[in-house]
Amino acid sequence: MSFSGIYSVWVHGAGLSYHPGVASLGMRPTVGGTEPLLEAHLLDFDGDLYGQRLQLEFVAKQRDEWHLDGLDALKAQIEKDAVEARQRLAAARSPE
Repeated sequence: MSFSGIYSVWVHGAGLSYHPGVASLGMRPTVGGTEPLLEAHLLDFDGDLYGQRLQLEFVAKQRDEWHLDGLDALKAQIEKDAVEARQRLAAARSPE
């Protein structure tokens, strides 16, 4: 079983609690990644969290990691992944 893929997540920490997000866990094949990495995109967030400690609560795996044909295709897929994450997280609803 592979854990790499795209996930709907709740983000906690740095003043956030159950903030919706979408995360990528894996090698980032579209950009030639060589080591596993966890990257999170916080939905509807405008701020600087660099250097902050965050906790991700994995809600649902949306799909496996794919190699896409360039950065434009990657950006388009990220938008689709964000839409799906919003839907999954709305269905899961935060306990607050």
